[in-house]
Amino acid sequence: MPRILMIVGSLREHSFNRQLAREVERIIGDRAEVSYLDWRDIPFMDQDIEWPTPDPVAAARAAVLSADGLWFFSPEYNYQIPGGLKNLLDWLSRPLDEHDRTSPSAIKGKRAAVSGVGGRGATAGMRKDLERLFAAIGVERIGGPSLGFALSPEEWASDTLTLEPGSMGALEAAVDDYLAALER
Repeated sequence: MPRILMIVGSLREHSFNRQLAREVERIIGDRAEVSYLDWRDIPFMDQDIEWPTPDPVAAARAAVLSADGLWFFSPEYNYQIPGGLKNLLDWLSRPLDEHDRTSPSAIKGKRAAVSGVGGRGATAGMRKDLERLFAAIGVERIGGPSLGFALSPEEWASDTLTLEPGSMGALEAAVDDYLAALER
């Protein structure tokens, strides 16, 4: 059974993107083992504290290394990925061996999907930014096109994500495509 690590780009417990991740987890059901990366305590990337590896960074790297696939759910801040998520990816892309700067990173070679919930632009800037970053750090995007969902004024007011049938169908198809790609 594949192991999927969900990485939510918003730390807010009831964020729209965490709600979307939970919906994907529900759709996946028993077809995969799903876990969530807790990256709340990751420090700012700083070579002065890189070695020995800070415990929260080591835990995040271990979670990524043990996953068969990653799925990112992120809001968009100023049409880009949130700074905290970028910081996490900077740590994950660093070499694992202190004495061999050419050693692999925890994230290189991983396969990932991207989804996001946000304003009118449906996180298009974040998704484009993240895919460009994937190319630089060696992550393969899988599972069909990235999915972005725009929130309605009612959703903003209620703080509850409600996917209409067309969006739900797209999400279900994305899950099927993603799981199929993980099996290849």
